Amino acid sequence: MQSEGLPARGAVYWPVGTGDSTTVVIDDEIVMQVDLHDLAKASDEKDPAIAVVDRLVEVLPVVDGMPYLATFVLTHIDMDHCLGFADLLERVRIGELWSTPRMWREYVDENVEEPCSDAVAFREESERRIQATYAAVAQGVEPASGDRIRVVGYDSDRDSHAYADLPDRYLAWPGTSLSVLDGHDRAGVFEAFIHAPFKEDAAAARNETSLSMQVTLTEESGVDGKLLLFGDLAYDTIMKIFK
Repeated sequence: MQSEGLPARGAVYWPVGTGDSTTVVIDDEIVMQVDLHDLAKASDEKDPAIAVVDRLVEVLPVVDGMPYLATFVLTHIDMDHCLGFADLLERVRIGELWSTPRMWREYVDENVEEPCSDAVAFREESERRIQATYAAVAQGVEPASGDRIRVVGYDSDRDSHAYADLPDRYLAWPGTSLSVLDGHDRAGVFEAFIHAPFKEDAAAARNETSLSMQVTLTEESGVDGKLLLFGDLAYDTIMKIFK
């Protein structure tokens, strides 16, 4: 896998120790990255961990002369799920971000652990894209690739956050099925069914607000492959999803 690049369709679970770095390949053009844990120690050839950003730069499809990632999904802003995001953003064109509302609570709640610098970079990029979306909507057009964002989940404090006035088409909630990535409709080939964060967990601890989804990839033969991505949800919340 490391020498040959990405599969034609499927998922790559990069070895990063704790946290997550999962690459979902829909086809030769559309790739989704779920979380990122890019470790400095990965530069040591004796360590089995992978320098994920370096690898993505090498294996992602190239569009207009630059590595292209259709969608980056951040389940939650713990360091072992977003480390390296600023570097990825600088080196790769990311068409669309998926975020959760909980991220904005981090900056008004004094009782939570201070976000790392990559989490701050993700928030700042999210807010830039939100403003770009507002500007596009005002002009009666869709935001361009590189400016797109989708906020997934509920929040009782929505009116006080940067995304408060986003039209519903840029939002998603548990029970929603998504098949469009950065404006590319892959219905029949790709589906992300959103399981969480649940509405009642909007103000819960960071892990319990993780974006959770079931991804289905379908071959031309009709055969499905499925994967469940839970972020850092606890056992009780995962069981709630199964039930």
